[in-house]
Amino acid sequence: MATETLTESPRSQRFESHVAFDNVPLGDATEYNPIAFTLNYRHAGFQFRRRHRTFMVGVDDNSYSDHALQWLLDELVDDGDEIVCVRVIETQVRLTNKQYQEDAKSLMASIQGKNFQNRAISLVLEFAVGKLHNTFQHLIKIYQPSMLVVGTKGRSLDGVQGFLVNRSSFSKYCLQYSPVPVVVVRPNEKREKKKAKRAHDPSRQSYVQMLLGQKHEADSENSSVYELEPNLTADEEAHRVAVAVGLPASYDPTIKPIDPATLLKNYGRRQPAEVSKEALAIVSKGGLPAEKKPADREESESDSEGEFEATPGDELLRRQRLHNMESNEGAALRAEGRKLSSGSADSDEDPPGGGAKT
Repeated sequence: MATETLTESPRSQRFESHVAFDNVPLGDATEYNPIAFTLNYRHAGFQFRRRHRTFMVGVDDNSYSDHALQWLLDELVDDGDEIVCVRVIETQVRLTNKQYQEDAKSLMASIQGKNFQNRAISLVLEFAVGKLHNTFQHLIKIYQPSMLVVGTKGRSLDGVQGFLVNRSSFSKYCLQYSPVPVVVVRPNEKREKKKAKRAHDPSRQSYVQMLLGQKHEADSENSSVYELEPNLTADEEAHRVAVAVGLPASYDPTIKPIDPATLLKNYGRRQPAEVSKEALAIVSKGGLPAEKKPADREESESDSEGEFEATPGDELLRRQRLHNMESNEGAALRAEGRKLSSGSADSDEDPPGGGAKT
């Protein structure tokens, strides 16, 4: 059903009462049942939707809480949404006194009267007893609203006075500790007053006015300390991009293709090697001439022949000791081998019977 159909329904002038709960006489709160008197009213054209939203708002006897509730009804909610209004009483309530039920019903009637745009919404009032901060945290855990709306007195004090006032501010507590998004609604008259004061402030400047007449940091004498972007040519920039991305060589303008014609042309211009008469005579006799070594190679070989290795005396003694040890071990192994071979030869000469010779 469209929004226009819900709001223009002939039965949309009243709310219908639904299930109510009274847990105040129990005296003990559970995980899903706070100490509260709960009222549930729904608009005659209310219907649950897939995009159903739940909003929570704090209400009390102050005017700024009424302003927050009115702003929520006029600016934020739509047909099919649900509003959970929370009223917390921090004083003890007598179980024999049922006055809290009458107060809750009158508060619900005043909330319904603020629906000037005749929204097809659901209204839930939690008339709770307990500590303010703990009760709100408990109800947020139960309803899991999309947003929490609270009012404020609109004070913006600085220094010690602001610290003492904001220390007991409930709106500041919600901004710091609420697990859901929070909207703090400020009274219109104070907001307009603050805006007019800022507009007539002669010392207030715009961002453009702040920049005019001031030198930029990059244009100052200390501009060399800033790492500015280097001036690169188009080909160099394309080369860096190709290397970073891993593009083929065809995308890199700094890599020039090889011209085969130029290579063949340069190869054809190579001068033939000079052949000596001795080489021609050897070839004519059917032999192969010796390869002529380059001059630099001959010089390197001659230099290498003239070089010798210098070894310290300690190193020579160590090598001599190792050589002697290896020689002794080799001699011992050879002697052992001879003994084994002679023993096997003697065993082969014994008679088959194993007796002694006579």
